[in-house]
Amino acid sequence: MYTRCPQCKTVHPLTAAQLSHTRGLVQCGECKRTFSALSFLFDEWPAGQAHGPAKGTDAVPPVLGKPSNKTAPKDDNDTESKEENEKENRRHQQIWLVATALLLVLTIANAAWTFRKPLQQIPQVSAWLNQSDDLQPGQAELLKDPSQIKLVSRDMHTHPTRTGILVLSLTFVNLAQYSQEFPEMEITLLDATNQQVAKRRFQPTEYLRAGSDTRLGLATDVYLPVLLELGDPGEQAVGFEIAFY
Repeated sequence: MYTRCPQCKTVHPLTAAQLSHTRGLVQCGECKRTFSALSFLFDEWPAGQAHGPAKGTDAVPPVLGKPSNKTAPKDDNDTESKEENEKENRRHQQIWLVATALLLVLTIANAAWTFRKPLQQIPQVSAWLNQSDDLQPGQAELLKDPSQIKLVSRDMHTHPTRTGILVLSLTFVNLAQYSQEFPEMEITLLDATNQQVAKRRFQPTEYLRAGSDTRLGLATDVYLPVLLELGDPGEQAVGFEIAFY
């Protein structure tokens, strides 16, 4: 009897003893495919068979029993191709790792730059920045939001010893959750009909005490008292307004 490999179509002679010994399991000696010979049995050589050894020749019998654990010799080209693929995969992984690391650094740098001013208000960050003169925040780096400056108290009266001088005392506070630039302060004197009599805008260096460092800005929740002397425009000035810019 004969059996035919379902993969390479090679026909092999087979005996009943071989089938009984292996319970029908055989291995093709040509392609090493293991299959059940019972599913491909022929009493005679299959008609029109174009592959495999001819009838009556010394054909290689099928290997009986379970497949061997030994693997077929590896082709040198397959080995080289596999090594090249592994090298290419490693290169791709390295490129992705470097690209991911650069993207992470850029993301952190961008976030730090975007939120640099709020970060400067954190004591630990501010202390670290102050260790380097090059990194110390200057006035240009501070935020400026006059809407967060609140006038707490104000008073204006004539100077007790100097004629023609008005004394303006006021206190304001920074309600923002961060330090900001000292605001410009505009004083407007009004008459009885709330019409402008006189106006002047003061820069921080004009209303702060001499020697004050304006680069540090006005810290949050700090109440700042101010005392100014103004020229008295006469009896027509009966009121005043204060605005921050």
